[in-house]
Amino acid sequence: MSVCPFSVVESRWWSSGNHSVRGLFEAVAAIHYDNPSAFAYDMFADRSSLRTVLGMRGGDGRTEVIYLASHGDESHIYPNGSDGIGRAEVRSAIVAANAGGQIKGLFLGTCLTGNTEMARFFLERSETCLDWVAGYGRSVDWVDGSAIDMIFFSKLAQLYVANERKRKAKRDSPRGMAHAAATALVKLVQGAHSAYGFNIYFHENNRLTSMFSE
Repeated sequence: MSVCPFSVVESRWWSSGNHSVRGLFEAVAAIHYDNPSAFAYDMFADRSSLRTVLGMRGGDGRTEVIYLASHGDESHIYPNGSDGIGRAEVRSAIVAANAGGQIKGLFLGTCLTGNTEMARFFLERSETCLDWVAGYGRSVDWVDGSAIDMIFFSKLAQLYVANERKRKAKRDSPRGMAHAAATALVKLVQGAHSAYGFNIYFHENNRLTSMFSE
């Protein structure tokens, strides 16, 4: 059976009541891995717990894609609604967690954070060992964003499962699979970029590239 390479790292969304993306990933995992618990799921509440969780996932032998779910703005994430964690702290946590290069992709499930400068901040620092960063450059409706996320990760899971059946010499790269999943997504949801600023970024030939130029 294929091993699911996704890890969800989520903060609480509201002080009273809460929504969670966990159910979305349970559906994706059940469809593609015959097990709704095939992916890893952790919650974080502050910079310390974020660093701890990323450290666990970066050395678990399976996680290749982190989905970071939290409130955010152009340069911070907000796990508790007020005390923002700056991009330098997030990058530092990724560098510490990903020394072995196991984590290939970071999907920022946050409002506003998936912008060019944030992607450049992560990808142009080689010590993060990331192949790609995706996210939203604008504010995102929770339901709409969740639907977009579910499509992307369903397509990506399908590609990962198919890739494991190939001989090693014929396998696609994590970067190539992420690009293919994003391409499939924008064909189905053509307003993902125009309405919410969805984009996926790579670093190649010493420069930042993206699916949509900004």
